Amino acid sequence: KGMDIAFSGLLTCAQQYAQKKKPIEDICYSLQETTFAALTEITERAMAHTEKNQVLLGGGVAANQRLRDMVHIMAKDRNASFFVPRKDLCIDNGAMIAWLGYLMHNSGTSMDIDETIIDQRFRTDMVEVTWRD
Repeated sequence: KGMDIAFSGLLTCAQQYAQKKKPIEDICYSLQETTFAALTEITERAMAHTEKNQVLLGGGVAANQRLRDMVHIMAKDRNASFFVPRKDLCIDNGAMIAWLGYLMHNSGTSMDIDETIIDQRFRTDMVEVTWRD
């Protein structure tokens, strides 16, 4: 609850500033800072709701050093562990999925294709992680 996010209003505002010939570097910086601050706050809220003390940053956006820094600072302030894949694994979701498959396979985790499902309400906090200590 309270973790849904949409950036359409932010994009509209940025477009209006661009039409007014405001400096593009200022617009881009503001978009990045505002967006990443919101994502960091939502991540912190999710950690509080789930009583977790670990955060894993993933996806293509995880290659961005500024987001890495912001989430890392938040995790440190909460005395939480922070994990992020190498940047070369954050560029392509296919590479991240393959890497996870590799880690799972090496830990002895496997499943038949019949056991796999697509669930749009999938909760990552309900997954048993067997491939890490």
